[in-house]
This record gives sequence, C-alpha cells and structure tokens, in this order.
Amino acid sequence: MNQDGLYHISLMGGQARAILIESTQMVQRAKDIHGLSRIAAAALGRTLTCAAMMGSMLKGEDESITTQIKGGGPIGTVMAVAHGDCTVKGYVDNPGIDLPRTGPKLPVGAAVGKDGRLTVVKDMHLREPYVGQVNLVSGEIAEDFAMYFTASEQTPSLVSLGVLVSDEKVESAGGLIVQVMPGASEAAIASIENSAGMFMDISGTMKEYHLKDSVQQLLMHLEPEILATREPRYACACSRERIEKVLISLGADELKDMIQTQHGAQVDCHFCNKRYEFSEDALKALLEKATVREGQ
Repeated sequence: MNQDGLYHISLMGGQARAILIESTQMVQRAKDIHGLSRIAAAALGRTLTCAAMMGSMLKGEDESITTQIKGGGPIGTVMAVAHGDCTVKGYVDNPGIDLPRTGPKLPVGAAVGKDGRLTVVKDMHLREPYVGQVNLVSGEIAEDFAMYFTASEQTPSLVSLGVLVSDEKVESAGGLIVQVMPGASEAAIASIENSAGMFMDISGTMKEYHLKDSVQQLLMHLEPEILATREPRYACACSRERIEKVLISLGADELKDMIQTQHGAQVDCHFCNKRYEFSEDALKALLEKATVREGQ
C-alpha cells in the first residue's frame, strides 16, 4: 500500500494555493479501530481527511483544530481532531450504520443529515479559542467545509473529499483544498473555476495515481509548485495519566459516588477505544488528590 502524504502547493505563481492529501492508511486505521461500516468509513474518512488538511495549516505542532458535524441523521455526531503535527483522530456515534443505496455512491448525506451545523474550534493557545459555525449544506461533508471556509473564514475554497471503501478495506482516500489568494487575477480565478470538475473524483484519482502523480494529473495546468510535504497519520495521545486528571477534575463528590456505588470505574477513549480500569483503591487515591486540590 502506498504511503499517506500531504503537499502544500503554490498555484499560478502564488495567486492560489492548494493542499493535496492521500489519506488511505489513515482512514483504514480509523475503520479498524472503530469497526466502521462502509458508510461510516466514508463519512468519518472524509471528515478526518479535511481535518488533517486544516491542521496542516496551523503554525504550531501542538495547536489543534476540532471539527464537529451534527446533521440530525442516523450516524449521529461526526467528530475529528487534528494537530499541527499532522496527527488526526475521530469517531462517529453510530459506527455500524447501514442505509440502502439510491445511486452509485454511498448515501453519506442521508446518514449525516443536513438539519444542523458544522462547528470548527481552533486552539492556537490564545486567550480564547476561535469558534466558527455554519449551517450544513448537504451533509456530504466536502460542500459543508467549502461553505465553512467561504462564510466563516471569508476564503472562497474548492473542497474535494473522497473515500473508496469495500466491506473489508479502504481502497483509497484523499482530499484537495484549493483557495484563491487576495489579489489574484480574474484569469487565475477563471482557471480554477474551470478546473473544478476535474477535482471531484479525488478517491479515484488517488487510487490510480497516488499522491505524487496526482499533482500533475489534477493541477498541471495551474503551474503547481510543491512548497512543503507532510506525513498525516491517525494517532491518539490518550494515557492513564490524562484520564486520571479528568477523573480528578470531576471533583471529590463525584469520585465518592463512584467509590460507593460502583467500587471502581471504567473509562473508554472515544478516539482509540482503549479502556482504562480503575479499582476502588485507585479511585480513593484520586479522591485524596481531588480533596487536596479543592481545599487549596
């Protein structure tokens, strides 16, 4: 299997920019972790792919971007978190969702729904995180992110996201964001608009050409210049220490209740499905720390 990768690309001498990603292994990892159905793999895969591209725009490796899609459909919430180091993680509420097809493509829009919002939270270690929200356009995800860039960031963007998946395997996955820079000529804008149709089958392009050759296949007429390369991957940074901090933050009363009623605790990570078990004695030790903290 070809390695995943991500390119930052200048177009037409800097009049536009593109981010191109091959994310097949990343989406396969998510499918394996969560046991995703084909529809869930397509929905989460598209979201993870776009989040990885957005995360790659962050300046600091420890900065993060969280995208949440709530469309009212049977898949529930679609969540993805990406960091500046190009790691990404995510989940859907209903990983086993199955809906009948009504055409050649998987019914992602029907699964996600469009009666809701896309929310983007950027944590760049400023006083307050940046929060942007847009109403969903279609629930197909690419169109919804394009609306976010245009309405919330005032950056008109073409967004193409694709996941080609069989019952067992993610055959290919990828994404492309093209953004016109301020001051671009009318001719440059027209060139990009005229190229939009070529960008739509991104998963098919990645399956046939993979990342390196896709640059020329998709962008050759737009004078592409690769500025930077990255290696996106699915990764969760959860740990027992972090879970302990979360439990302590619940407060002494909540921990006392866990000890008295459950005699222990199990905490499952939404992003990697790892289970952390805490015995009654372990909770008592955390209770002591919580009591000390609240007494300060």
